[in-house]
Amino acid sequence: MKKLFATVFVIAALAGAGVLALFADINSKKNEDREYPLMLTKNDDTVPNIQEWGKNFPSHLDMTLKMKDINFETDWAGSLPYSKLRRFPAASVFWKGYAFAVDYNRPRLHYYSQIDQMETKRNNKEYLNSHGLPKFNGQPGYCMNCHSGHIMAMMSDPDYKELHDPATRPESFNQPMGYFDNDKENGVFKKEAWTKMNSIPYFDVVKMITKKHGEDPHGGAQLGSACADCHHPDDMSLRVTRPGFVNAMVERGYEADPKSGIKATRVEMRNYVCMQCHVEYYPGMNSTLVFPWAKWKKDEPFKIENFDEYYDEKAANGQFKFDYKHKLTDAPIVKMQHPEAELYSTSIHARSGVTCVDCHMPYKREGAKKITNHTIQTPYADITGACKTCHMQSEQELKDRISFIQNRYAFELRKCENNLMAFIQDVVTAREELAKHEQFSGLDADAQKAAISEALKDVLAYHRKAHIRWDFGFSENSYGFHAPQEASRIVGQCQTIAREGQAALVNALAPYGITIALRQNADEIPEPEVITSHNYPTAIDPSDRLKKLDEDIKNMNFK
Repeated sequence: MKKLFATVFVIAALAGAGVLALFADINSKKNEDREYPLMLTKNDDTVPNIQEWGKNFPSHLDMTLKMKDINFETDWAGSLPYSKLRRFPAASVFWKGYAFAVDYNRPRLHYYSQIDQMETKRNNKEYLNSHGLPKFNGQPGYCMNCHSGHIMAMMSDPDYKELHDPATRPESFNQPMGYFDNDKENGVFKKEAWTKMNSIPYFDVVKMITKKHGEDPHGGAQLGSACADCHHPDDMSLRVTRPGFVNAMVERGYEADPKSGIKATRVEMRNYVCMQCHVEYYPGMNSTLVFPWAKWKKDEPFKIENFDEYYDEKAANGQFKFDYKHKLTDAPIVKMQHPEAELYSTSIHARSGVTCVDCHMPYKREGAKKITNHTIQTPYADITGACKTCHMQSEQELKDRISFIQNRYAFELRKCENNLMAFIQDVVTAREELAKHEQFSGLDADAQKAAISEALKDVLAYHRKAHIRWDFGFSENSYGFHAPQEASRIVGQCQTIAREGQAALVNALAPYGITIALRQNADEIPEPEVITSHNYPTAIDPSDRLKKLDEDIKNMNFK
């Protein structure tokens, strides 16, 4: 009996000790959670160094720095920067006459957003001059709007004297801009710097940053996305910092705010911090970045027709005619950028209140802390955190669902490419035949080109319209997943418009007595040249696995 009591006593004592230890651990974790972050240093917009800001948020800094060493591929995304021109040669034809036809690679993670921009051949004047773009003088500073974490520093720091000289204000300074006009205290100061930064050469801006901060990717000229882009230095609250986004939102009917950029709820801001860069844009007056959202109504999902209306109107009044003239057809082309924000707005996720951050920066546990994952990447990297908080299926079932959507979208996009390529090749044939006609044959080269383009004006409008839809579908980085129905509608329109363009071509040639055999299937496109001067792994060949996938898509050999 004594042994039994002793045993019970020991068990009770151990259980009690265990309970006490559990409560002590819970209490310590609560204290840890309450004490995080330790504000060891005051943040400042003029010092966007992520190492400095990370002193208060070491866990977030560690996750951010992990992006440096992540290189992996998924079927349609990932972070391995292979050459997309080598994988999809049609793009090199669709962009002929523009820098993207020379060099376009799968983007890496946000750590590299400035490094990749500095390295791409699209920013290399000498390379482009010797590869079909003899008039290219280098890209302007507006690339900095989204590729550099220094934009707030440049707008706020008087040490950037080159950007704050009223005597050299570009003409665009006089344009109303909601971001600045709402900031009575220092709005003019910031507007001065931003308008100037947009208009001067890109590498001149890089030199300014290098002179002040050096070159490193944590706080110098190679700094990509940074804490200051999305967080206010005073309290780390979310904010938007890109003036082009704020100006566009104000034009749509939203209200600017001097602290957060746009008046919004925290949930809305979890979209806006991403939407301020993942958008379509174009260089307006003095290369000032403009988002073409004036026809996109407030609180409504985007429609591709919003871009048609906007860009047609801008072309008609001479404010923005085109990004480039297509080298083969002479059509005035609008180059789409990376319109994730526009497509996402039409999705079931957007309608359900699911934000960009929920999927690309899902919550994770670190000790007692529940924090957003600042290793920003595809949801594929963490299906459980990104998807299974809402979807109860297994990870494999969810991956299969993603493949189901993206593979079918890829097939439709390839059909769009075939139709558009066939249309372009028919226009080239038509221009050759027209050049032999007596009405055009006696003209000098430039006059002949202009006269034929005028004769085919309505046909070239079809090229412009079909291209917008292909480029939107191709350059939007989710490969249809952000909004499958709308994405399919857009590339479906591309297929139809390209065929309508061929029909219009027949009608345009009829008055000259010219007939051509229209192509149903485009002639094969050779792979573009291999660029070997990039730093590895940029511009490597796509893997054999991706090549096989593309062949399977072409042959409809997918589930």
